[in-house]
Amino acid sequence: MDNPIVLQARTWLGTPFHHQARLKGKGCDCLGLIVGVVDELGLTDSEGKPLAGYDEINYSKEPDGAYLTQRLTGLLTEVPAAEARAGDVALFSMGKNPQHLAILSDYEGTLGMIHCYAQARRVVEHRLDKEWNNRLVKVFRWLP
Repeated sequence: MDNPIVLQARTWLGTPFHHQARLKGKGCDCLGLIVGVVDELGLTDSEGKPLAGYDEINYSKEPDGAYLTQRLTGLLTEVPAAEARAGDVALFSMGKNPQHLAILSDYEGTLGMIHCYAQARRVVEHRLDKEWNNRLVKVFRWLP
């Protein structure tokens, strides 16, 4: 069965990279992709508040990794990386700092990732390869 989060995230493929943007087809960054998908799906926290309502746009191109980790931990449920599955949110280190987000996907029979990647200049999907797996810091789940 296809995961609704993954299906929605795929509708963002090709959206150009634009720091702090949140508009499908026009521009987003890695957080903007996550916010856009949860907004489109109407996902809420345990108290019914829309997850998109927690959005923040006051961050640099190299955000505070400790703050980002704290916010994710407060909103989503952390799961062991070995239990990661399509639809989960993955936090990756870029350099020394955890600061990049992706939605995990089922990609060509293996675990993949959908993310807005500045180097690719757009939202892309690819396999969660060894390089990205080595950068993986935490995995979070928002659906039971």
